[in-house]
Amino acid sequence: MKVAQKTNGSVQSTTERREEAILIPSVNGKSKNEILEVNGKEQEKSEVKKEEAKNVTETERPKEFFKPVLNLEATLKVVDDLHRRSIQRINLLSRINQLEDFEITLIEEGDELETNHFQGCQLIISDDKGRKFVTQTAGLIKLVAEFIHTACLEKLSEIEANIVFPRP
Repeated sequence: MKVAQKTNGSVQSTTERREEAILIPSVNGKSKNEILEVNGKEQEKSEVKKEEAKNVTETERPKEFFKPVLNLEATLKVVDDLHRRSIQRINLLSRINQLEDFEITLIEEGDELETNHFQGCQLIISDDKGRKFVTQTAGLIKLVAEFIHTACLEKLSEIEANIVFPRP
């Protein structure tokens, strides 16, 4: 077994020297132990250089956030969410088309002299307890139909904006 003497006079085996060399890297060709022995000025300089190097590398490196790869459960959850949104989209398209078809039919069958094609229509709102709100006011029915159409279009655009595949 080869041994070497430390600077303080103690004896050290080869394996201990290797472990110490791994733990204490060299700076400018000198081991850290040698630098510590020189007045303490070298030590301060090396610490300042290390801090500057850290600052330079931190600013040069663009901060990239990597999303972890989705596991099977997360992938299935994303697929289910996209499927649910797709069904909502189909239902909204169906409501929009149904309302537009209803209005087109009213316009085609209606009298050309009528200013509001909802003349003669009835709006009924009922709840599960059997209570009802009924109106035949054409202006009110027109406003409700326009509101429903606008709300469905807004919701459709919101849902379509959220139907995207996540980026890995």
